[in-house]
Amino acid sequence: MNDFKFLRILKITGILVSIFSVSLFAKKTEKLNQPEQSLNNTIFQTHLNSFDARNYMSATASLFASYEKMAGKKLRRGGKGRVGIKIYTNSGAGLTTPKNLVDAVIYQLEKRGYKRSDITLVDMSARKMRASGFLPKLSDVQKGAPDSYNGVQVVDIESGKYFDKRWFYDNPLTPKNMRATTSYREIYDPEIRKSYLPVPLFLSVDFWINLPVITDMEGLGVCGALGNMSIWNMSNNERFLKEPANASMAAAEVCAIPEMRESNVFTILSLEQGQFVGGSVYNARFCFSENMLMLSSNPVAIDYIAWQIINKYRRANRFKLIDPEPPILNYCRQLNVGDYDMRKIKRVNVPYKLNRK
Repeated sequence: MNDFKFLRILKITGILVSIFSVSLFAKKTEKLNQPEQSLNNTIFQTHLNSFDARNYMSATASLFASYEKMAGKKLRRGGKGRVGIKIYTNSGAGLTTPKNLVDAVIYQLEKRGYKRSDITLVDMSARKMRASGFLPKLSDVQKGAPDSYNGVQVVDIESGKYFDKRWFYDNPLTPKNMRATTSYREIYDPEIRKSYLPVPLFLSVDFWINLPVITDMEGLGVCGALGNMSIWNMSNNERFLKEPANASMAAAEVCAIPEMRESNVFTILSLEQGQFVGGSVYNARFCFSENMLMLSSNPVAIDYIAWQIINKYRRANRFKLIDPEPPILNYCRQLNVGDYDMRKIKRVNVPYKLNRK
């Protein structure tokens, strides 16, 4: 078989795999019961009086309680006895999941029966998590400091230590740094097509919680809840970062993997800091801050709101709007990840009182 025929067959196969994946994910999504449907159509939100630890602790406690009240049951330690937290540190220390929010979530999990040793923080790079304060300095580790976040295990996807060869996302798009090669057989090596998913986040836990940061992103339009559970949650992701025609569908398909979607209990998004221009490359000039904290089991609705917020700041600063709406939203709706018709979504304001010191 010559190289041209080989390439053509692989391209056709990739299209068929993608179509089959969409159909499979949609069919495997069962009809939600009433509490689940209500939760999927609700965004709990509160306005922080400050971004300090006390306000995050109290606000997060109220959001957890509101979610559990609507669910009709409390989050509790399950059979696997572990829980995952997906954070965002890819932009470095200037634009990261707030540590006060992470601490507040860990505290709520401890109140529900988990020990710190049962909790795992997951993100792409140990180096960036170290720079963001989620891991100690290497000099401190060499002196005997535990290589963890205050007793919580920290897992980095880039290390490749936490994959299972059976759990990967297969897509024919090749890494950008290999597209100039002359060997089609080398380009389409099966391993190069695969993006592995972190087992400690979704397979070995009772559930996991998504704690994203919102930015604009060339491939997705907006990167928030959905981007944090897909593009920034798998190996070999650089091939999707600047491919608008492919990135949105790839991200949607990863979000729709039943084991990934069903184990994600909810997303909590803080607007303490976000970025409306520049993608994941931190630039303080293009950052914004609002005192909103949102919790929802519907990541698509969260990202629809994130898109509106980003466009609000782009408009105010005379940057081109992200328009039309990012296609990832509709792809995820088609795959039953969540809806973003705001006529169906309730935004419930949740008050909170500061706990005593």
